[in-house]
Amino acid sequence: MHSIVSDALSRVLSGEALSREDALRLWDAPAEELFDAARTITRRLAPRAFNFCSIVNAKSGRCTEDCRWCAQSRHFATDAPEYPLIDEKTALEAARRTEAAGIPRFSFVTSGRKLSPREVRDLAKLVRAVRRETSVEVCVSAGLLKEEELRLLRDAGVVRYHCNLEASPDYFPKVCTSHTTKDKIETLLAARRAGLDLCSGGIIGMGETPADRIDLALTLRDLGLPSVPINLLAPIPGTPLESTLLLSEEDFLRTVAVFRFLLPQAHLRFAGGRARLSEETVRKALEIGITSAIAGDLLTTVGSSVEEDKKRVREAGYELDDDLAFDRAHLWHPYTGTIDPTPVLKVAKTEGCEIVLADGRRLLDGTCSWWCALHGYGREELKRAMHEQIETMSHVMFGGLTHEPAVKLGRLILKHAPAGLEKIFYADSGSVAVEVAMKAAVQYQMALGRTTRTNFATPRQGYHGDTWNAMSVCDPVSGMHTAFGDALPGRFFAPAPVSRFDGDWNPEDEAALRALFEAHADRIAAFILEPIVQGASAMWFYHPEYLRAARRLCDEFGILLIFDEIATGFGRTGRYYASEWAGISPDLMTIGKGLTGGMLTLSAVLTTNDVADTISRAAPHALMHGPTFMANPLACAAGIASLELLEKTDWQADVARVEAALKRGLEPLRGKAGVVDVRVLGALGVVELERAPDRSVTKAFVDAGVWARPFGRIAYLIPPFVMTDEELERLTAGFRAGLRAHGIDA
Repeated sequence: MHSIVSDALSRVLSGEALSREDALRLWDAPAEELFDAARTITRRLAPRAFNFCSIVNAKSGRCTEDCRWCAQSRHFATDAPEYPLIDEKTALEAARRTEAAGIPRFSFVTSGRKLSPREVRDLAKLVRAVRRETSVEVCVSAGLLKEEELRLLRDAGVVRYHCNLEASPDYFPKVCTSHTTKDKIETLLAARRAGLDLCSGGIIGMGETPADRIDLALTLRDLGLPSVPINLLAPIPGTPLESTLLLSEEDFLRTVAVFRFLLPQAHLRFAGGRARLSEETVRKALEIGITSAIAGDLLTTVGSSVEEDKKRVREAGYELDDDLAFDRAHLWHPYTGTIDPTPVLKVAKTEGCEIVLADGRRLLDGTCSWWCALHGYGREELKRAMHEQIETMSHVMFGGLTHEPAVKLGRLILKHAPAGLEKIFYADSGSVAVEVAMKAAVQYQMALGRTTRTNFATPRQGYHGDTWNAMSVCDPVSGMHTAFGDALPGRFFAPAPVSRFDGDWNPEDEAALRALFEAHADRIAAFILEPIVQGASAMWFYHPEYLRAARRLCDEFGILLIFDEIATGFGRTGRYYASEWAGISPDLMTIGKGLTGGMLTLSAVLTTNDVADTISRAAPHALMHGPTFMANPLACAAGIASLELLEKTDWQADVARVEAALKRGLEPLRGKAGVVDVRVLGALGVVELERAPDRSVTKAFVDAGVWARPFGRIAYLIPPFVMTDEELERLTAGFRAGLRAHGIDA
């Protein structure tokens, strides 16, 4: 391969951005070598899923601008139709055709410098109608709108705003004098401030030089555009460019290839004018850089049918995944919206410590599927236990009945339970277990005649789940449930403990808790907290003495102590339960997540004989809760196998090995600009950042071969205990590489 091409390829693959001079040299490189290198970048760095969108000419003609290529300008005599903004019936018909064709994105495109305020309001009504009647995502291209107008469209359901730069800043004045590149960039930045994704590209073949095209690509790169349409001029009779010589197909391909070098991760989108390209050129363009296309109505030029486009894409080796399209349109994932949902990856299987994607990529799992896959994936012991159980009894109600799996699992749970916990109440998720524990605490206090003790206390920065009462004891400010505001029951929040796990004990932590109890003990049923590790809200590791202080104060004030070990149980912190670091027992304890090794959902509440008997002595003489799938036999069988596997393996040594690897792998991040803290405890590593990363960091992790899901300013790794040393080294290296996309130099 030509040295210029090979050097540029190596630099792009390593994450380096090429300069203008690099791109100019690439333009003159041998064609096939340039195309082969662009093909490699496309396969390695570009989006994998081919993306289609459809556009409708929502307002046509009579444009005041003098864009020399455009048939809709009132300055030129063309055959372009003229009509005002389309009505709701027309808009819905176009959107429904888009949805029926399996195209997930639909865009309104209007003529004119910009829509009037009234037209913006009318367009917002059309957007709402489309979102109400279909599941397509809506984009808009409506000229040089202001930020407040763009916010109105965003609030109506628009996801992305499109405003083509069309040409480089230097060349644009030669083809348009009625507005400027600066005007367009200001519109794009206003759209970004309004919370919209951006789409912007250009038209090639208007008489510009290769250097002009490179300058356009660099301007788009500086703006961080995720979607870049490449239009090929089709000279229109009646416009000033009607006699422009057609761009050669090789120049078109060179443009695509160089754009791919300069914009390695963007969607380069087939747009207008491509109908005149040969099938061979279309196929090659798909290979060397084009990863998306506009289908349907292409405004003033002829496009191609949706089915023709799909056929070409498949023949070029792309997969059109209807499952992903359905998922994005209809399946609501956790902690994301439906207007612009967080992109998802399709998983084909899980194996060992890896998640295998449908496209064949393998990602080391740094999340344990939200803490639960302690043993990795596909463990034969767990699968065999479930196979055997399903042959005899997959489910039976637990009201008035029992079964061997529930009993056997109970024995295993009590074998390692903190001293004094003797009763087990099975539930079916961690959040439900928290609800049960809180209900039990209130019933306990009521049974003792303490009728005012119906509230709860908890430290700030805690997280206990997503059901109603569980949310109420999560941090009301830094947690994930601030949207519910005063609708949630009001709780008593102690300051978060400041004493670090690996630091000195600060007696002020106990003093703050004592002050809270002294002021409100007669209203508090229980104090609930996560032992040692505050989970999803902060990932803060605090001093064991705080648990001992909580035990002392709860005993003094007659308050029950609830430990939420749903995330920390079964060895995650290096002890079987995190509370073992303090050597004390709670009155109630919730467990879940790792209980079944990630095979099925199952949780439980453990409590003392005193709590259980006190509840049972008073009316209604029962704990008033009864999940339908309580003690599900299949889940219990998985739980038995998981806990037996822990007993048979040296999990303590495994967790210590993971801890050492996390310390080695994350230590280079300590002290880096943008990093607040690095914390490691057991098989749990945390990097606290100064600011929350955006969606791009997830893609950067995936590109580095790891699966990690930061929340807020917390980036973390929770590996399976069985991850090998080599895998752990790859995991932490990929994690650091992903954070580089967030600006962390590590």
